Amino acid sequence: MAVSLSQIVMQYPGTRALDRVSMDFRFDEVHGLIGENGAGKTTLVSILGGSQQPTDGRIAIDGQYVTLHSAGDALRKGIAHVSQEGSLVAGLSGAQNILLGDEPRLGLGIINKPELRRRARALMTRWFPQVDLELDLPVESLPMADQKIIEIVRALRGDIRLLILDEPTATLPAREKESLWAIIKTLPAQGVGIVLISHFLSEVKALSDRITVLRDGRHIATLQASETSEGGLIDLMLQRSAGSDAQNGHIEIQRKLGDTVLEIRDWKLGGIEVDTFSIRAGEIVGLIGLTGAGHFGFARSLYTGTGVFSGTCRFRGEILDRIDARSMQRRGVAFIPDQRMENSLVADWDVRENLAMVHPQHASFGATGVLSSSREGREARKVMAQLNVKANSPGQMIKSLSGGNKQKVSIGKWLYGAGERYRLMIFVEPTEGVDVGAKREIHSHLKRLAAGGTAVLVTSSDLHEINEVADRVVPFANGRPGASIPKNAFSEKRFISAMAGDAQ
Repeated sequence: MAVSLSQIVMQYPGTRALDRVSMDFRFDEVHGLIGENGAGKTTLVSILGGSQQPTDGRIAIDGQYVTLHSAGDALRKGIAHVSQEGSLVAGLSGAQNILLGDEPRLGLGIINKPELRRRARALMTRWFPQVDLELDLPVESLPMADQKIIEIVRALRGDIRLLILDEPTATLPAREKESLWAIIKTLPAQGVGIVLISHFLSEVKALSDRITVLRDGRHIATLQASETSEGGLIDLMLQRSAGSDAQNGHIEIQRKLGDTVLEIRDWKLGGIEVDTFSIRAGEIVGLIGLTGAGHFGFARSLYTGTGVFSGTCRFRGEILDRIDARSMQRRGVAFIPDQRMENSLVADWDVRENLAMVHPQHASFGATGVLSSSREGREARKVMAQLNVKANSPGQMIKSLSGGNKQKVSIGKWLYGAGERYRLMIFVEPTEGVDVGAKREIHSHLKRLAAGGTAVLVTSSDLHEINEVADRVVPFANGRPGASIPKNAFSEKRFISAMAGDAQ
């Protein structure tokens, strides 16, 4: 019982995204799908989920050849896709989201709310009887893990036999990840196979029965998860030694720290209080903390000013009387947020349009003041080359890119037409939902920015990421920062202890 792909080809102008890929996905297993940025994972699951049709090749379900004309057609044939970016309607309740598009109705089209709640609860009980969620609350008020469960239940409301989960835990803190792992593991026993895409190789290893590696649009290997290691998977993904710093882009760039770029004193917003904080030119400072510790809110407040009711901010020696996104950008502060498809990019725009959204006038107009498409194209290609964005052209739609390439565009829009404008760049979860290859490229770019004299502030829930890029770390606990941890004192034990609020 499986969905089988045979000799699948996906050809775009000038690019072959998939090259004669064959594999099968069984209904009684979790099948991990991994590969470097641009390896073809997104294209493959788009074909499997019916949203794209291959140039060549065949798909069979239980030995019968089928054509998947659309996502709806795939659903009718038992294949559902839960995307990385999510598709819940924030203002609707959990029950309304689960039954979205299939609401029970009374006369005159009025929704039968009691029946809607009953059916939504029945679906929850059927698939995840161990989970107790509040389905009457707006989903925007629920933890991210609960939102992901609601998305999965909605996908399973039909006769589903194969569920594609694209980076299901990318935005979740560690405790919530473990809870979702336990839930995912229950589905194959109920006759629903899982196709799992994740950039967390430890997650893929822990959850999968088999793992398939793609590289450059080709099927490299399908392995039993129990018979391989993370290092071996990295070797297959990248075709280079996982232990070679030079090959993996880990060549350290020597940096000298300059003057203080930003200095904060007596900062208060909500339950967050920061007596003092500073960052220097050329320095990478990492902020860490448990969920709700305040590090994310503090980082965002330095750009938006949202929620700040007291404190002093000195930027490049000047005391600022106003902090908001427009004025901070004008002074030379860039902000790269998390959840890029909600907060940073426009899915229905192409790469060039997304790159140009921050300050198009600096790269789009010639000396005559007339919009220059050729100049826009040159600037877009320059940024794409700088960040190694893998796309057919600047005209490719952003929604068709892999997660790593989307994140590079999210960063690149601050570089498009900017020159040396930005003196402080604030990153929130800079490698959220990207694979190991793209993560290394992004880390290297953060270091290049710092080497050029930019102050870089990184807030991340990935402690390995912080260990890799930061010069020093400021741990938050209960809304307050602890003592800075210098590079020579980095360790996971030290980080966890500081995040728990233990004395240093």
